[in-house]
Amino acid sequence: MAALTGSNKQTLSNGTGDPIADADGLLGLARGIEAQEAGEIAAPSATEEEYAAAMVQMVEEKQDQASQIEDRLENMIEAQSARLTQVQGHPPGMLASATTRARWQAQIAQAQATVQLLQARLETVREIRDGITVHGSKIEALAAEKLEYRQPKLADDFAELQEARRLHEIHTRQQQEKKREVRQGLVQEAAPSSGLSLSRGLSQNRGSSGA
Repeated sequence: MAALTGSNKQTLSNGTGDPIADADGLLGLARGIEAQEAGEIAAPSATEEEYAAAMVQMVEEKQDQASQIEDRLENMIEAQSARLTQVQGHPPGMLASATTRARWQAQIAQAQATVQLLQARLETVREIRDGITVHGSKIEALAAEKLEYRQPKLADDFAELQEARRLHEIHTRQQQEKKREVRQGLVQEAAPSSGLSLSRGLSQNRGSSGA
């Protein structure tokens, strides 16, 4: 009702004296309010634009962080692989003791395990950066969480806007379904009466022919 202008408020208060005309006028105002609300919900808002811009910034920030971590892990893998190669290239001599040979084998095993661990970490980072969920990319999900933490009011306003649009879509579908049901009901009501009229006409024609 806040959307009504002063002239509209005066019309509602005084009326025209014609109940049908007044009712039609009220219905027109109500439909105008509904259309205005639907337009406001559907149109891009300042909140939506601000949220989208903030999300772009957050996604870029998360992607940069993931890329930096990936670079560091790749460097660590390269260094550890070089160390493994160096250890493997210097085996104990033929006269080395069993203890020395066991220590050398332990160093190789430890270096191999470290490389495998680093590679697993690297794959996890890449999965976070490039992975997809049912709600979008994982990096976008992380960015949304970070945005909600940094700007809770903006995140809440955006969530309310999304919920209003969802409810509006549900309402629109329900209205369309009701209209469809009404049309089907009218067709079903009209069908028997048409058949009955046709039956009566055939009966009258037969009676006239027999006479």
